[in-house]
Amino acid sequence: MEKAIHLIEDWGYLEVDDSGRLIYVSLDFCEHFSINRNDILGGSIHDVIHGMYGRKRKRVFFGVISGINCIIRVTKKGHREIYRVLVRDGDIEHYEMVSFMHTIDLEKMNKKKPHQNKYSFEEIIGNSQAINNAKELATRIATSNSTVLLTGESGTGKELFAQAIHGISTRKNNPFIAVNCAAIPGELFESELFGYEPGAFSGAKKEGKPGKIELAMNGTLFLDEISELPYEAQGKLLRVLQEKEVERVGGTVSKHIDIRIIAATNRDLGQLVEEGKFRQDLFYRLYVFDLTIPSLRERVDDILPLAFYFIDYFNLQFDLEVKHIDSKLHNWMLNYDWPGNVRELKAVIERGMNIVEGDTLSMNDLYFSTQVSTNPTNRKTVPLQSLEEEVRAAEINAIQRALQEADGDRSLAAQKLKIHIASLYRKIAKYNLK
Repeated sequence: MEKAIHLIEDWGYLEVDDSGRLIYVSLDFCEHFSINRNDILGGSIHDVIHGMYGRKRKRVFFGVISGINCIIRVTKKGHREIYRVLVRDGDIEHYEMVSFMHTIDLEKMNKKKPHQNKYSFEEIIGNSQAINNAKELATRIATSNSTVLLTGESGTGKELFAQAIHGISTRKNNPFIAVNCAAIPGELFESELFGYEPGAFSGAKKEGKPGKIELAMNGTLFLDEISELPYEAQGKLLRVLQEKEVERVGGTVSKHIDIRIIAATNRDLGQLVEEGKFRQDLFYRLYVFDLTIPSLRERVDDILPLAFYFIDYFNLQFDLEVKHIDSKLHNWMLNYDWPGNVRELKAVIERGMNIVEGDTLSMNDLYFSTQVSTNPTNRKTVPLQSLEEEVRAAEINAIQRALQEADGDRSLAAQKLKIHIASLYRKIAKYNLK
């Protein structure tokens, strides 16, 4: 008979300090493994979990507790580590357990409900005056149901703040729905946000589809890159916000909606209003609470804590043990402008962690070249193409470089290329770029 694998979330857990000493043992852990809490508190984790085969810094590993084979997951919480038992089976073979570790979907064990927020204020790393002021104001704003406009440069963490605000609001148990306004073509705006009835248009699902606004009912609708919303769509959105009713495309009945709007932009909406590119009435509808997220240049004290946070993150991802940053890299990081902000910092750390050797991250790990010699004698002459083909190749190369430097952020890439975000989307579609 095939042995059953028990997969539940209540086998219990242990907490250890940075020296590996047990500082907490859950009651359910003691019950399931017949262990007296007082007998193991203060002792080593290795006295409780045996056979931690080459764990190093792996998040999930095989171990034996009270003679029972288990799969254990480790998470960090400040200077502590939490060991949670995910799977146990009294006599399952080792190879079966290892095989199961490779196939199990760990995220499904701990995933949140659909459309719930992922981040909280505790996960906004930093203790600088600038970020603390932003978090304090955001906390006060969270208790209201009024609209919030988050402003700040690309990569500062506007969506993270939006999710954190939702997470402590009265709507926290209801959906958080994020919409990237720049990613929705103008002709699809209504069907995406308002939804549509069966047979509303060619290609529509026969059962119809609820829009993002309906999905956010009683929760929060996050409108990212609100500045990129087409002018006509701005008017339609304003009407929904004012009337607090939505009607699906092809429908005849309006539905009452109860949602909170949090919008975000890295552009000056006031300037766009003056230029006639953004509706003044929608601007004032959004401009109830204005919260500016500081750039990394304004929170220099947070650069190193953030860098070590990302180092710890990629240590777990890549099974590394990097602990230090050398002095040259340390000084460079504190003096660099970080135009891509926290997103750019994360990308830089990831780049270095992919090639680092040893326990210290250095400048040499961040800057490396895959190009061949620049000696003119080594260059190959490329035949001249037609002007159209040359322009095409140049545009593709420029777009790909901009997207790479912006870590995939299309809004930032458009800024680097000095073109409108809509133009960038058209060219990406034109050249079928990934």
